[in-house]
This record gives sequence, C-alpha cells and structure tokens, in this order.
Amino acid sequence: MLDLDTGEFMESRGFITSFLYQELVKERGIILGRMHRDEPRFVCADCMVPVYLVSRPEEHIFFFRHRHEDGSCPARTRSPLSEEEIRARKYHGLRESEPHKQLKAMLLRCLDADPSFSDIATEQHWKSSTREKAYRRPDVQAEDSSGKIAFEVQLSTTFLRVVVGRRDFYREESALLIWLFRGFDPSYRLMTTDDLLFPNNSNLFVIDDETVRISLEREQLHFRCHFRRPIRSGYEVTDRFESEIVAFSTLTQDRDGQRAFYFDYDGAEAEIRVAIAADRAEAEAAAEEQRLAEIARLEAEAARRRGELDANDRKDFFEFWLEYGGTFRHTSESRGAWLGLRGRFAWRAIPLPEYPDTSAEVRAMVSALYSAREGKPVGWNYDKLVQVAHLLAQSHPRLILAFGYALEIHQRMPQIEREDVSGKWLNRKWDIGARLKIRDEALLPDPELFPLMRFLFPEVAERVEGYFERATRSDGSS
Repeated sequence: MLDLDTGEFMESRGFITSFLYQELVKERGIILGRMHRDEPRFVCADCMVPVYLVSRPEEHIFFFRHRHEDGSCPARTRSPLSEEEIRARKYHGLRESEPHKQLKAMLLRCLDADPSFSDIATEQHWKSSTREKAYRRPDVQAEDSSGKIAFEVQLSTTFLRVVVGRRDFYREESALLIWLFRGFDPSYRLMTTDDLLFPNNSNLFVIDDETVRISLEREQLHFRCHFRRPIRSGYEVTDRFESEIVAFSTLTQDRDGQRAFYFDYDGAEAEIRVAIAADRAEAEAAAEEQRLAEIARLEAEAARRRGELDANDRKDFFEFWLEYGGTFRHTSESRGAWLGLRGRFAWRAIPLPEYPDTSAEVRAMVSALYSAREGKPVGWNYDKLVQVAHLLAQSHPRLILAFGYALEIHQRMPQIEREDVSGKWLNRKWDIGARLKIRDEALLPDPELFPLMRFLFPEVAERVEGYFERATRSDGSS
C-alpha cells in the first residue's frame, strides 16, 4: 500500500505489527476518520483506492480493506455483502429490542431526576448545523452547563465506520457523545468494545440497577465506570481494570477529542513512563559510574604493577651496573645477566646494546648519571665527581648537558665546587654554559639515548629533551 503522508510504499503487515494492540485500535479509528473526510492516509498500491484497517474480532487479526471494489483490483479484501446488507441482517429490529428500550428508560429516569440536565429527548433527529442533509438520531440527547450531549446505548457490535462517523458529527456540533453499556467483562471484550474503550482514554460507562438507584437517591446522574489503571512493573508498564460508580459531573470532558473520562489513563501512563525513563537513566548512570570506577581501579592496579615492574627493572639494572658496568668482562654469568636485562627492556621498546662495552656513549651516560645520583663515581675508577665532569667534557661532550641537569636535580653542584680545588672546572663550566646558550651542535644530546635515559632517569630526560626540542626548532626561537 502507499502512504500518502510520506509518499512511501510499505507492507501492510509491517505497519500493523509496529503497533501495540491498544494503539492499533486507536489508529484504525484515525485512519477511517480521515478516509471519511476524503483525506485518506493509505491507498491500495495496485488500484489507488483508499484502504482502511479492519479486523476479525474473534481472532484480533487486523488487515486492510478497500473502501469499494469493482473487481478490477487483484487484491480482494471485501465480503460479497455490502456493509449495509450485513448491518441490516445483523441488527434488524435490535434498536427496538426490549433490552435496548429498558436501558434507554433507565437513562431517561436518571436524567429526569438530575436538575442539571435540560432539553432531554429520545429518538429525535439532530440536524447538522454545518451540513445541509447531515443528521443523527441519538438514543437520548440532553444538555447541561457544559453543552449538548448525545447518549448512545451499545448492546452489540457496531461498525467502526459508524463509530467514527458519529464522533465526527458530534465534534462538528461542539457536542459530546457518550456510549453506554449494560455490562462489561474485561476478560471478554469484542473488538468493537475496544474501538470505544481505548480512544476514550480507556474509560467505559455502564448503566445498571445500582447506578440507577444511586442516581435517583442523589438526584445526580451516575454511571459505573470501568477503566484501565497503568501499573509499573520494573521498566515495563502493565495495567489492570478497575471500576467505580461515579457522578457524571465528575467526568473530564474533552469535546475536541470526543472523550469523557473519570480516570486519566493517558496521563497516569505518561507519568509512569517519565519515572521509568528517569530511573533507567539513573540506573544507567550508576552502572556507567561503576564501570568507570572499575576501569579506574584496574588502571590503578595496572599502574601499580607497572610501577613495581619499573622499580624492579631499575633496581636490577643499577645492581648490574655496580657489579659489571665499570669493567665489563665477558663471562657466562655477566653475559647471561645482561641478556636478561636486554629482553626485559626490549619488552618496553627500549633498545640496549649487545653488551655494555659495545656502545661507549651508553656506557658513559649510564655511569655519569648514576654517579651524579649517588654522589660518587659509578662505573669509573675515580675518587671524585669532578673527575667525571672533566672526562665528559673531554671525551663525551654530548652528555655534559644531561650530567649538569643531574647534578642540579640531586643537588651535587656544591660538591663539585668543593672538589674543584684547581678551579679548572669552573672555567670549563663557564665555557660550556656559553656554548649551550648558542646551541653548539657539538654539545647537542644524542636522541638515540633518550629511551633508556627516560626510563632510568626520567627527571633528567625531561629536561634534556626539552632543551633538544628548543635547540632543534626550525625557527630558531627559544
């Protein structure tokens, strides 16, 4: 079928199954009402004839039917009998049946006893004020302070076409249509009952001996109102039927929507769904907070373990250097210890030379920075730190910057000055400082040493890398 609102073709079964039962009941009334107003929403994709939603009441099976068929469309949806023929056969004489007469008489007695009603009449023509030939003949009509009211007694099934037509008529008249039943069983409902129940905010009215007695005693029209009450069940909404005898004056009247109701099912359901949405959002937020807390805990645990591993690897490396770093001898024990460290550092993407004596720069960097940290020469057969400083200035000038930063971090500068009895280091220090200021390339640190320096001496590496970045900027700015 073709949806004239969107211009899209769709499968009728897909449209039908996209609704809850009670919503579909409401929707079929809307579809039929639009078709009556010559504003159809759906037409047959084969013949372009308007279609409307019908059902097999005993099975609650819905399907679309043509407004009329001339046999030219391959999709046949109608019975050989016309609606008028079916209605004539099914309801012949029903309007004047005894139950129908009795219910009208009961209603009239109640209305006559209630002084708030006037112009009470039965089986009188109600001519349209807007359409010349249109009229209705309600079972009972009356008027109260809110306006005109039409009462229809419902004893058996009624075509949805009739229901929608009457709603539209009385809406145009600014009147209110009230359907009355002689009884109601929530567990056994015909489709035509639901056609009246769900569009009326899930309220349905019954007139019986008890309501008549109360109406006469109190001189006020009363009905037995059966209504659905929404019940929250976790994050879902279910419902149950309840009933109360209520005064007509207590009903909420919605003439534009052609509704009169005692209990506001739609409002109550909306409140529940808002609460469910809020609780769901709160639960999801709590779950997300818990998830993030667990991630933070795991990350902290991982960081703690990484910290332990880092500390162990730094400790083992330092102990190896104290034992073998100064004068590495290729014994099976020293080689095995070094290869073990190489494997552990490779896992961190930190390359180590094949052996400590393979790279003079690595050996000098590690020894120099350990010396500054420990406050005594490590890896060299010297007595004083100032001797390490002179060696670096002469043989490893690219390490002098890192050594200077290490002396500052570990507060070894006063020690160097005390050990510089001859004053030679002071002269070299001024010269080195001047050259570093102009970024002498001969003093630029070797970036290949950064990974190992970053792991073993992170504070020193941070300063060295900062200087290197500034020194190597293309614009030459500091």
